[in-house]
Amino acid sequence: MIRALLVLLLLVGITPRAHAQDATSDVTVYRVKQGDTLDLIAAEFYGDRNKAIFIMVSNKILHPRPLKAGEKIRIPVTRQVTTSPGDTWESIAATYLGDGRRSAFLAEFNGMTTDDLASGTPLQIPFTITHTSAGTEAVSDIAKAYFGDSKNASMIRRYNFLEARDGIEKDEKIIVPINNVRLSASKMPAMDAEAKARRDRQRESQARAARVLPVARQAWHQGEFAAVKAALSEVELDVDYLDTAQAIEVGLLLGAMHVAHGDSKPALEAFKRVLERRSTYQMSQYHFPPKIQAVWKEAGGTIAESQ
Repeated sequence: MIRALLVLLLLVGITPRAHAQDATSDVTVYRVKQGDTLDLIAAEFYGDRNKAIFIMVSNKILHPRPLKAGEKIRIPVTRQVTTSPGDTWESIAATYLGDGRRSAFLAEFNGMTTDDLASGTPLQIPFTITHTSAGTEAVSDIAKAYFGDSKNASMIRRYNFLEARDGIEKDEKIIVPINNVRLSASKMPAMDAEAKARRDRQRESQARAARVLPVARQAWHQGEFAAVKAALSEVELDVDYLDTAQAIEVGLLLGAMHVAHGDSKPALEAFKRVLERRSTYQMSQYHFPPKIQAVWKEAGGTIAESQ
């Protein structure tokens, strides 16, 4: 099966995609050990012997062949990046997938939605293959060549912004994101110190928020604004590292507290940060008085009419 699929891929002109930032960003170099085979290496890196096809294509191996001990081969791999403050799905997709419009694909690949992204989050980046058509081809046939069926045709169309087209012409290139291959956990590179620090800060910040938010919430309901400020001071500087629900609640309570103190400017800033995390969030008219709602609207927010 692998041999037949390889012949098809080679006929249509597959070339591995080099990432824009550096040539080896989505490839790791592996030195063959005695007894290694393409199938065994695929199983070691991908957890699936049948994925050897991608190693063969990356190394321009036309037919399955014995490997020599000491030989170096290229392994296309998913990569892991750790988000920093200011990162968005769009900016990460633009950096690693070549276009910010692929943000929804990247979020889906990571089992997330584009509504949620905290600093310090490890994300996996899929590797891609550039397919050059040898003639007029249907996208469904390209999907079948790479994935064994045509179910991923719509995904390939969306990724290449071809929603209105059913195929590509001769010599036209199309990028195929390999969304069914992930690097085995044992093969993932260790986080560097900076990335680990961001991830650890995220964990610590979210644990701290889980502890102080109930205190701040209760203080707000009791009208103890100083207690609200004291509780939130423990997480105010780490809002970027909180999950979206925590960041929203921190921002709402901070903004409401500032309005209660007559400080509209910091309230506006707090509310705008909430909307930066989730632009569609609506403030409940039942939980906050009209004065706070007015500042929320000034920040660009809307009010939910139902509870």
